Amino acid sequence: MRILRTALVLLLISLLAACASGPPKRVFPPQARLQELRVQTDGQWAADVRIQNFSTVPMRFSRLQATLTVGGVEAARMDLDPGITVGPGSIELVKHVFTPSAGAKAAVDQAFANNRAVRYQLSGRLLSSDPGTDDAFDYPSALNPVPGLPGVLR
Repeated sequence: MRILRTALVLLLISLLAACASGPPKRVFPPQARLQELRVQTDGQWAADVRIQNFSTVPMRFSRLQATLTVGGVEAARMDLDPGITVGPGSIELVKHVFTPSAGAKAAVDQAFANNRAVRYQLSGRLLSSDPGTDDAFDYPSALNPVPGLPGVLR
């Protein structure tokens, strides 16, 4: 009887030890895109950049370098230190205010005038200090005027 009890205790300990490592840690490339673009009264644009972490571990983003193209014209270059930690499978927003190029401004003005979408592309690099990655991203999409909110594209 004592041998059986010892064998059961050893089996239980070995089963618990097998579960101790937890779920696997997987790091996938993050993504950045625009959530909202707001034309301010002074002519500058305020962009809400959405940083998405697809990994199973938190990521601390230390740098975002990107080129924003709107309506086929380069609108701005971004070089930001977001200084944010994005949890596993989560998103965080980073606001960036800038003066757009004349061509990009014309494309957005035309989108508002015609109540139509405008194509954009955000491409560049996202660097994380933890877990220490440097990933390229490229996100093409479109922004639409928001009814009832003048000067806002989403």
